[in-house]
Amino acid sequence: MNGIVKKYLPYAIVIFAVFILVPLLFLEGSPMGKFAPVAFYFILLTTAVVTSAVYCAKHGIDFLFTLMAPIAFMITMIYSGGFRVTNLILLFVYLIAGIFGQFLGDLAFGDERRKKEKQEQAEQEKLMLRAKRRDEREKLRMEQEERSEERYDVDYEEEKPQSFDDDDFDFDKYMSDIDRMLEEDPRYNP
Repeated sequence: MNGIVKKYLPYAIVIFAVFILVPLLFLEGSPMGKFAPVAFYFILLTTAVVTSAVYCAKHGIDFLFTLMAPIAFMITMIYSGGFRVTNLILLFVYLIAGIFGQFLGDLAFGDERRKKEKQEQAEQEKLMLRAKRRDEREKLRMEQEERSEERYDVDYEEEKPQSFDDDDFDFDKYMSDIDRMLEEDPRYNP
């Protein structure tokens, strides 16, 4: 989610600023109110196409991004006549303009982005191959160490006598020491 916000934020700022501030200049009561169609049919439309094309050139086709201009225009519709038929048509036009901008950006700049992505993918594959080779070398080294330890353990076990318990405590020796002490002590031996 955080990655999407980072990708969309600069473009969203531009789109929302243009779609909210420009219609304020062309309100019906203002001196520029006669030129409102210029704002709605040229400036906002061009903003939707250009931002979509620039976004697509950098990040690839993303149809979720095309919803940004219609959402911004819905905010503009509040103070520019509400939900009239012409505003609903403009809402659909801005959606189509965003999709057109996506395809335009992909046609114009998609080859450069794809080449860059291929280079990055090739570098990642090289790194993965190096890591795989390093892992295989490490695995072989560990297997060799394990084999040498097994040989040492086998040689060591052959030298020491077999006992039934695996702990280091020698119970027989302990008992023989106690027996010897009891035999030497005059209190226990009459």
